[in-house]
Amino acid sequence: MENVPVIMTGTKVVLTPACREDVPAYLRWITDPELNVFLLDYGKVFTLEQEYAWYEEAVAKADSHAVHMDIRLVGDQKLIGDCVLFDINHKEGTAEVGILVGEKEYHSKGYGSEALFLLCRYGFDKLNLHSILLRHLSINARGDKAYRKVGFREFGCFRESVVRDRVRHDMVYMDLLEPELRNPATGEK
Repeated sequence: MENVPVIMTGTKVVLTPACREDVPAYLRWITDPELNVFLLDYGKVFTLEQEYAWYEEAVAKADSHAVHMDIRLVGDQKLIGDCVLFDINHKEGTAEVGILVGEKEYHSKGYGSEALFLLCRYGFDKLNLHSILLRHLSINARGDKAYRKVGFREFGCFRESVVRDRVRHDMVYMDLLEPELRNPATGEK
């Protein structure tokens, strides 16, 4: 899909509104075993109809407590992932972030960290957030590196709280305040 309205622009990616037409891609990503292992709904089997129902309920009818965006390449706007700010508490200025670069050819090349930077910049600038929370599995080394690159700091973990293939892993908790946000391309705040 081309010419989707751009919400935030980086050097590699743009963030655009989530599109119903992209639901099959979302389903492909979340059911990919290499990606699904890092998701909270690990092991669940989804149908295309269920993913469309999720989209209608969670994205199309989203209230002010969530913002879903697609991650697309600058230029041709090829879809490579999606991201979300959720559990937005406008009174306290807090939210949680989730991100998935679903197209594996774009892993470990700075696309995810730039998208995360743009999403956090949106949260601080447009939503007036003060603090953004992030959770990830301890086995997600690639994600952890990207999160730290953007400025997220670990503040704790829920030890051995998640099971993947009968092995227990820690859930790592990180947060970010606006002054700590860094552009991963430049390292500047």
